[in-house]
Amino acid sequence: MRKYFVTGFYLLIVGGLLLLGGFIMGGNKSVVWNHGFKIIQKIDETYPLSNFKNVYVEGRNTNVTFRLGGRYKIRIDGEKSSEPTYKIKNNTLTVTGQERKNHVGVDLLDDNNVTITIPMNQSLDNVNVRLAEGNIKINDVTIDNFIKSAKDLDYDSNVYMSDATINNIEKMNLYDAKLTMKNSKISNANIVASAYSQITATNSTILKSSFNLDESKMNIKQSNLDTLKSLNNHSKISISKTTLMNHNDFRMFGAGHFIGSGLSVEGLDLTSEHGYVRYFDKKYGNSYQNKVDANNLLMIKTTKAPITIK
Repeated sequence: MRKYFVTGFYLLIVGGLLLLGGFIMGGNKSVVWNHGFKIIQKIDETYPLSNFKNVYVEGRNTNVTFRLGGRYKIRIDGEKSSEPTYKIKNNTLTVTGQERKNHVGVDLLDDNNVTITIPMNQSLDNVNVRLAEGNIKINDVTIDNFIKSAKDLDYDSNVYMSDATINNIEKMNLYDAKLTMKNSKISNANIVASAYSQITATNSTILKSSFNLDESKMNIKQSNLDTLKSLNNHSKISISKTTLMNHNDFRMFGAGHFIGSGLSVEGLDLTSEHGYVRYFDKKYGNSYQNKVDANNLLMIKTTKAPITIK
């Protein structure tokens, strides 16, 4: 028994030295156990693709980027033993992330990165992403229908949009995750954020959408809101330097707050049952109304959360 213990101890030392050497040399960052310690193999390959209009992605520990470029192609950068696979069938690109195998307990492996490029004059009809422990980036791309759900709700993926246009988001679930929009436009979006998730929009347009938050935050600035309905529980909402068009309706339950500053809107209908309403420097008790018949109306109703407009 002592012999096996000593052998195992020396194997751990060797593995540690290999790991340290990898860091020092600026190369691989982990070792795997496969009948002995071995340095992981990295890949970085780009493959041309035939035309496609739909994308389905599923996996763990995978970052996915959608971007515009000169032609259809896919780049895969990561660990060879868990290299994502891909195929095109019936006009659909399917990408599948693979489970990591045989790596030592402390997880020092980088996520695999998949970059999907479509030509400058093309858009995508349907994108369905089911990921855990990764990031989704949409840069400059137009998508007609988008669905995002978590493969494992214990570990969700973040979504980052930059100069993107998405015409319909049938479902986007965020579980302790981030949705960040910059210079983007989304329409007909059904977004559910829970477990300390964050929604952030800057210089963006949100049209005819539904945002439901549970113990989460939303921060919108320098943007346009048109017919947004938001149901919130124990959440915090901040909207600044934003134009609100048609009816935008926020309902809030439990603790939290709503803060609006520099808003461009015609009418206000504000009610807080057990909190207070502050309009600029004056408290108005539980409610404040102004031009409630206006075409462009901001309606906020809360149970406990205070409402501040300044």
